[in-house]
Amino acid sequence: MIKEKINGNQIFWLISTMQIGMTILLTINPSIAVAKQDAWLSIAISTLFSMALAYVLSRISLLYPGDTLVNYAPKIVGKFLGHTIILLYFIYWYTVMAIILRQYADFMIGTILPLTPILVPIIGMLLVAAYVSFAGIEVLARCSEVFGPLVLLGIMMPLLLNMSQIKINNLLPFMADGSPLTLLKGALPTASFLGDNILLMMILPFLSKPSEGTKSAVLGSIVAGLFTLLSAMECIAIFGYSTSSRQTYPFLNLVRFISFGFLQNLDAIVVAIWIMGIFIKVSLYLFVAAYGSAQWFGVKRWRMFIFIAAPVALILAMLPRNFVDSSILYPKLVAVPFNLPFLFILLPLLLWIVGIIRSKNKKKSKPDSH
Repeated sequence: MIKEKINGNQIFWLISTMQIGMTILLTINPSIAVAKQDAWLSIAISTLFSMALAYVLSRISLLYPGDTLVNYAPKIVGKFLGHTIILLYFIYWYTVMAIILRQYADFMIGTILPLTPILVPIIGMLLVAAYVSFAGIEVLARCSEVFGPLVLLGIMMPLLLNMSQIKINNLLPFMADGSPLTLLKGALPTASFLGDNILLMMILPFLSKPSEGTKSAVLGSIVAGLFTLLSAMECIAIFGYSTSSRQTYPFLNLVRFISFGFLQNLDAIVVAIWIMGIFIKVSLYLFVAAYGSAQWFGVKRWRMFIFIAAPVALILAMLPRNFVDSSILYPKLVAVPFNLPFLFILLPLLLWIVGIIRSKNKKKSKPDSH
């Protein structure tokens, strides 16, 4: 039985804060490389996808209030298929948590901590995330309420300070090749990151008022997508798509480009704010992995699994050889071709549609039983 409770406002901050940092950091470059000056349109498509996923997951949760994926998957599609689906999501939670840690470490070493052993940032982030996850979802939700506005402010500030440098011509011609397929291809990298709100299937049951779930989850997805869209648009408008597509972290270069009176060299501040968003993301993944594992194995003391999940994530985070493996090959070979179509589209739709059919059949059979 779930005892901890969070509210709709906290769901909003958890989703928006978790998604926004790494999505802006790692998906603007690949989107621009494919869709060029129309990359912002690709990101708009990704945002619509993220909103739709949040809606579907919240509707499933309303069909089975108080149940997580571990509870409702076997009820909806039967024990064998249900547990197979749970296993797939378990593999996803653990591997993605490890990839996030490695991407974070690669970013830190590549920008502000050169010559630092890769283990240092990974272990540092894991220890802080484990501490907060151990305290429970309520404490994690409160952290997101505190850090969330700071993260949004930290991203909004460079966008506003660089507005005078914008060259609208860099965003033209609009839909130059006229290919919807190109826009869809450009949307894939961002969609694979914004699909992180799949964690809603594990955190929505903690809502004190389940009816608040849909609005809060969808709004959180909109904010994360909108900030990514605006960031991509400004990168293209200032640097042009050709230069932006060659930059590993276009938004970081946008921050370094600020020259507004005494406001210069702000990248350290923005990096610190980014770390807050990554901290929320890693903590949430760690909580979901530990809590879900305990549910699946029928263990009431779920906090024990944090001491298993964290070392597993640490070991997996050391498997990629370099930045190319974690931030280019993993999205290209795993996230886009597998996670996106199967874990973010096919399985949620299957659970939702079958869940609706089952709930309707239950309602029909109820009058007959009296």
